[in-house]
Amino acid sequence: MTSLAILRRWMIAGALLLLLPMMALGAEVDQNGASFSEQMQLAGETLELSGTGVAKYRIVITVYAAGLYLPADTKTAQVLAGDTPRSLAIEYFHDISAADIIKAARTKLEEQLSSSELDKLEPKIKQFHSMYQAVSDGDRYRMDYVPGKGTQLLFNGTTVGTVTGADFAAAYFGIWLDADDPLSKNLRRDLLEGTD
Repeated sequence: MTSLAILRRWMIAGALLLLLPMMALGAEVDQNGASFSEQMQLAGETLELSGTGVAKYRIVITVYAAGLYLPADTKTAQVLAGDTPRSLAIEYFHDISAADIIKAARTKLEEQLSSSELDKLEPKIKQFHSMYQAVSDGDRYRMDYVPGKGTQLLFNGTTVGTVTGADFAAAYFGIWLDADDPLSKNLRRDLLEGTD
């Protein structure tokens, strides 16, 4: 083998080594056909994919896949804390009306919150629910909580609006992440897989 061929091989190997970190940053996790990148940027902070899972209707119909992003080394007890940034991405596999999305969220909030907590958050819940629109297969909602700013709702990557308050964020993310009565215990377990 000539020294030129050896040099060429070393250059290719070096280029591949330089590409590895970039490939790792772009890596994605597939969950029933929905892809979730392993990292995301939120308000200047890098969040890691904690876990992914699916929500099912009557056990057999997969309604959506979800991915939860948290700061690295977040403890389970910190997930809903006011100073913990977080993002929940949900990709739908079926047509669902805004009214049905709102009804499902409202039902779970009424199960999880006391009457006084619900009354206090009612204006913010209504504000957030007014931002929903119907979804079709492949559509994605994302909720980002930025401490000091509030909970942003994005639809297919476009910001729809923001609701302020750490209390609202804890209650709304609690639909999926509440320790006692989440929407699905299996989904909560899968989303929190990367926490301690």
